[in-house]
Amino acid sequence: MFIPYKKNKGYKIPVIFEFGQQNTRVGYAGTDGPEVVLPSDLLMDSEGNMKFIEQNSTYQPIGFDVKNILQGGQIVDFDIWKEYVEHILNNVLIQERHFPFFFVENGNVKKETRNKIIEMLFEEIDVSSVFFHRNTMLAQYIVGKDNVLVVDCGASHTTITPILDGNVIEKGIIRGEIGGEYITNKLYDIWKQQGLPFSRFKNYSQLSPSLQMYGDLEIVREIKHQCVKLYDQPIENLKFNPTVDNQAYELPDQTKLLISEEMYKYPEFLYEPTENFEGLDKALETSLEKIDTDYRKELVQNVILIGGASCTVNMVERFQRTINNLKIFGLSSRSKVQTLPKFFDRQHASWLGASIVASSQIYDQWTLNKSDYDEHGSSLIEKKMFY
Repeated sequence: MFIPYKKNKGYKIPVIFEFGQQNTRVGYAGTDGPEVVLPSDLLMDSEGNMKFIEQNSTYQPIGFDVKNILQGGQIVDFDIWKEYVEHILNNVLIQERHFPFFFVENGNVKKETRNKIIEMLFEEIDVSSVFFHRNTMLAQYIVGKDNVLVVDCGASHTTITPILDGNVIEKGIIRGEIGGEYITNKLYDIWKQQGLPFSRFKNYSQLSPSLQMYGDLEIVREIKHQCVKLYDQPIENLKFNPTVDNQAYELPDQTKLLISEEMYKYPEFLYEPTENFEGLDKALETSLEKIDTDYRKELVQNVILIGGASCTVNMVERFQRTINNLKIFGLSSRSKVQTLPKFFDRQHASWLGASIVASSQIYDQWTLNKSDYDEHGSSLIEKKMFY
């Protein structure tokens, strides 16, 4: 745990929000993990009434559809986003207003979106200050290095970000629209063809198609986390013996799902070229080719692997082998993949980095406070945020 610096009796600990396509992480600076991890989905009916998904309930409301607070990583409906944030503050954290708000930002947030968020935070949610920090940069604070190559395998995207002297090298960023949810959906398609009931909801037949699928995918994710793994060699060398290697998974209705070669086949999408991504091995080469030669060696020796999809069994070992087999620059002999030993920390690496940053003694100097906003407007954040 990191103990936040306290300036005076009126000091309030910053609250850190990280909005992801699948989950939203919220908690306090100085702690070693988010207080809550909530679905980034909510429920809405035809009249615009909203409900929040009760994660542990076996029944869901009838007449509601699932709606995500993000589209392509962007906030598009600010009214829904505001209600989502206020629900967390009022019903989950029970947070008093006029507090410092730390926004963990993904790499493709538009300037006008950022300005709108700041406007709503100050004028409607009533925060005392705001601070924005790019997510992939935050991982460097965990390992304490200024020169790193961050590989973030998240739910919806895989991003490779070179950082030199604490600054993101924009030309070296490689971003592909493939991640853990791509694998989830592929597994869902093949298992659904078998006619198996996935959902844990007891009123499944009465629910909207989107809410039925939400329940289905929750089960598929559980299976994926327990059974799916990467083969430690190229997949063409896989010698799968169904008699020995098949796994059985018991679904909520006690039906048995037999998992065969797909447990190895579908994680390979992270490494195989698709229309949305050139594959991890090629993407690494492409990123390094865009970096000045003087820095390539140090980056290869300081690769950080984070994100939920990085928790796939054998992912670290397979990725280390990928770097060792790089055919360019002759850099592979001393390459080293750094990662966090706990899956929880790997999944929430950016949030943990934010916890460290927001605990700094000079954190207040980086923030945009209410008086700054009143005098200069939201655009001042461009000079304060860390890119």
